[in-house]
Amino acid sequence: MLHLATPLTWGRMAATCLLAMTLAACSTLPKPPVSQTANSAAQQRMQSLAAVQQFSLQAKLAVQYSGKGYTARLEWQHTGQEDHMRIFSPLGQQVALIHRTAQSVTLTDQNGKQHHANDVASLTESLLGWRLPLAGLSQWILGIPHGASPYQASYLASGEPVTLTQDDWRIEYEDYQAATLNGTPASLPYTTRLQQQDVRLKLVIQHW
Repeated sequence: MLHLATPLTWGRMAATCLLAMTLAACSTLPKPPVSQTANSAAQQRMQSLAAVQQFSLQAKLAVQYSGKGYTARLEWQHTGQEDHMRIFSPLGQQVALIHRTAQSVTLTDQNGKQHHANDVASLTESLLGWRLPLAGLSQWILGIPHGASPYQASYLASGEPVTLTQDDWRIEYEDYQAATLNGTPASLPYTTRLQQQDVRLKLVIQHW
């Protein structure tokens, strides 16, 4: 016997069809055009953010290295003279405090022991097992290159970079969000991926 659909069934069928059509449309949306050359919007954006001397942020951090995985939360206060970065385990325990000045870098571990080095990358690699490129990250996290070495980048028409390669790190910016940095509105990266050899980092900003 043929059973006709009830109005409720028809409504469900229509909603299902609408959802399928929406998903199909989303999956075929063209990617925004990307340029290998910085246009005027990109140049203006870089010039504006390069003038930023200090910021603070909170972010989620995911690390993959040598077949291992690690997740954490970090709090970072940056100025032109020094950095304070606290790294917390998923349970909220502080596992490292990194303090950088122009003269030295100190990492205090979860037992309170202090370790010293000339740069953050070598110190984190020896103690944590993975390299944290703090020297470049203070600019990369804003979506701009630093001025100390050559780089390559691709840009959206609105000026934000999609990819950036510098110091043997490849940085990919998945998305941006409007934020206020030191009282000035700016389009800042929300999800940033970095890779150098077997080290992969993912930063998801929670708060500027």
